[in-house]
Amino acid sequence: MRDYLCEDTIAAIGTPLGKGAIGIVRISGKRALPILKEVFRRKSGERVESFENRKMTYGIVVDEFEEPIDEVLVVFMGAPYTFTGEDVAEIHCHGGIVVTRKVLREVLKRGARLAEPGEFTMRAFLHGKIDLTQAEAINELIEARSELYAKVAVKQLEGSLSNKIREIRDRLLETKAFIEAAVDFPDEEIEILETGKIKEKLFEVKDEIEKLLKTYREGRLIKEGIKVAIVGRPNVGKSSLLNAILMEERAIVTEIPGTTRDVIEETVTFKGLPLRLVDTAGIREAGDIVEKIGIEKSIEKLKEADVVLFVIDGSAGFVEDDRRILKLIENRDNVILVINKKDAGLRVKCEKLRNLFKHCVEISAKNLDGIDELAERIMELVVLEPESILDGNEVVLTSERHYELLKRAKESLDKVLTSIDSGYESPEFLSIDIDEALKSLGEIVGEVTTEDMYDIIFSRFCIGK
Repeated sequence: MRDYLCEDTIAAIGTPLGKGAIGIVRISGKRALPILKEVFRRKSGERVESFENRKMTYGIVVDEFEEPIDEVLVVFMGAPYTFTGEDVAEIHCHGGIVVTRKVLREVLKRGARLAEPGEFTMRAFLHGKIDLTQAEAINELIEARSELYAKVAVKQLEGSLSNKIREIRDRLLETKAFIEAAVDFPDEEIEILETGKIKEKLFEVKDEIEKLLKTYREGRLIKEGIKVAIVGRPNVGKSSLLNAILMEERAIVTEIPGTTRDVIEETVTFKGLPLRLVDTAGIREAGDIVEKIGIEKSIEKLKEADVVLFVIDGSAGFVEDDRRILKLIENRDNVILVINKKDAGLRVKCEKLRNLFKHCVEISAKNLDGIDELAERIMELVVLEPESILDGNEVVLTSERHYELLKRAKESLDKVLTSIDSGYESPEFLSIDIDEALKSLGEIVGEVTTEDMYDIIFSRFCIGK
């Protein structure tokens, strides 16, 4: 059960466990200062009765028997001007599992409780230091696997999404005020619905929500990376292509068809965005049960992919086995035909296959010829322009939670507009659906959220954050 009243004093290691120059034990709560006084001594062994706010003090941490544990620097930061909004103390000791755990153990003995995952950030939220989208952005920043995702997370931490949601809510509240005026002052005969102002305002709000919703596909790719499946018949150079893009020998390459029998997944960053590359087993009539399982996995990955690289051996031409694979991917607009072995002389070129494929690149995986062009084509296919996102001020949705709540808000507004178009203009009923939209928007920033939702969100954090 989480401490939503923030009555306990919590503590945790705030740095990764392992070898390092510094390990930090963080304490937050009413007893942060008394606990610091109990475990800290000057190098001479003298107790310290007062600490200058936000100033480092050098000394030692001792155990309950006054035995030194480590030489440290400590700092006390008084509420409310801290990350959590509470009194916070930090003990900066030497890095390493043994030392930091011993320091933490002494802090816990003096009355602190081990923090739960995300509890420091949750307290910052509960004390109004950040809103829920900013809290989630902290976790996204920690988990960011690319420069672009980190950039988007920083923007959300700065409040870009929060400000946009509040702007939409304010406009919707203003619209609701018009409607409630008709309910509260019936004698004034306020003909707001007949003027079309309500409908116009609702369409404006709905349009802003739809613009945000459209950014989610892009945001999901930024967060999770572009899933790129490399498919083709055996021995056309799929594994060579994977190695060429990764610039390392990740997959085994031989002249023997069917060398790759399982799915190999690797990630590489291009223009600040992760490409999640999947090298699949060659698709053909299986020679044994192991190869059959590998081919089945290949077909599964094919269905899940954002982009499919269909590799053929250009020196051999477009053969019958290639045509069988074509049947699996026809009518899909996310396929790039990759004609490999350009170095061996191509019997088939892009021009000959233009009617079958919109996107085609000729490469030599062996000589790395055409690899950069292929990466550019992948970006073009998913309509992503990383530079514009890095340089611009666009708000991008990366969270499924935010996406679903915005969808719910839009659906509520659709109900209001349908009611108006159908002639059901009762202000009381219109106000109910607008309230539902406002509730959904409020849940995004945490103004209308249950404790169960807090548990789900903050449990994803690491301990100490």
